[in-house]
Amino acid sequence: NTTNLLHLLSCRMLVDDSDDEAPCLIPAEVPTLVSGSVAEDDTPNIPVTIITGYLGAGKTSLLTYILKEQHGKRIAVIVNEYGEGAAVEQPGALGVGNEKYEEWLEMTNGCLCCAVKSNAVMAIEKLMEKSGKFDYVLIETTGLADPGNIGQTFWVDEGLSKLYLDGIVTLCDAYNFNKTFQEAGGKVTECERQIALADVVILNKLDLINDTIKDNISKKIQSINSSCDIQYTSYSRIDLDTILGIQAYSSAAPPPSTIEHNISSAISTVTMTTDIIMKRGDIESALETLLWEDLDSFSNSDNKKESHSMEDTGGMNILRLKGKLQTPDGWIMIQGVRDMFDITEIKGDNIPYQHLVFIGVHLDRVRLCDVTKMRVR
Repeated sequence: NTTNLLHLLSCRMLVDDSDDEAPCLIPAEVPTLVSGSVAEDDTPNIPVTIITGYLGAGKTSLLTYILKEQHGKRIAVIVNEYGEGAAVEQPGALGVGNEKYEEWLEMTNGCLCCAVKSNAVMAIEKLMEKSGKFDYVLIETTGLADPGNIGQTFWVDEGLSKLYLDGIVTLCDAYNFNKTFQEAGGKVTECERQIALADVVILNKLDLINDTIKDNISKKIQSINSSCDIQYTSYSRIDLDTILGIQAYSSAAPPPSTIEHNISSAISTVTMTTDIIMKRGDIESALETLLWEDLDSFSNSDNKKESHSMEDTGGMNILRLKGKLQTPDGWIMIQGVRDMFDITEIKGDNIPYQHLVFIGVHLDRVRLCDVTKMRVR
């Protein structure tokens, strides 16, 4: 049920600050909410984009651009009221009985906006009542949030069947990028995790760096996640077609890049391939071993009891998984975020080769080859 999304979003929305100017708001006419009253219809499913990024990367500037400029797209934006986007707008709370939920407001450019403190589920349920007024949903997370936990929800929550995860977009501060890693003292940073989970990385504040620094940062990003698309911006102004409707979790997604940069980082990308047609059950067993059994083994170890993390002890931690493989019954697409994965049957047209991409911390290539019976590409 939709309680899963509420729990995940409320646990991940932490506090940061912003001084950006708030755009002008127009109260939208919203029908009275009756729980469970949203009727099923034939309207198309709506793509959801998760926007994340370290503190100061430019999420507020991006959200303000989306909510103020006349870009011609109808986007429903869920802003974290405790996050950087809090300054974008200040909606009032409406009451239904003893329940409280946040108000959806219509912007002058046709977009919708709602700031949430905790009850994101109520906001999404009310949004679905306004079907036909928006074509995209965009969810902002805070600078310290893990977008993977939110992304998983759209695979398991049947109450969100009219929504599907379209992509995860991570903003990076080009000016402070290297400083962020230096201050971490060699430990894996939240910025690195967010890059690892991203389908698109926006390298923002390009006006403050030179081309040499830009190239070095780009190589660093690709060393963490070689399968992501990198977009370059100043003031977070971007062609929205590069971050919306990208179908990163669909069969239309292109095969991954195999470019590797030898830059020291605990997080990296490993692309596996094979010429063998494997049974679906064998594929599922291999993924369960890598994602679940290895984690269970660590949880019962002395390291866990001593409050060490898998990453602190050099253990492998898979953050993102994706690929397309051929079985005797046809092609399948695999998508995974952390310890959850989903397998979908797809058409095998225009797939150049079988591949499985792992993005994570301390990836053990020998272990990956041994369990999957595949080879590193």
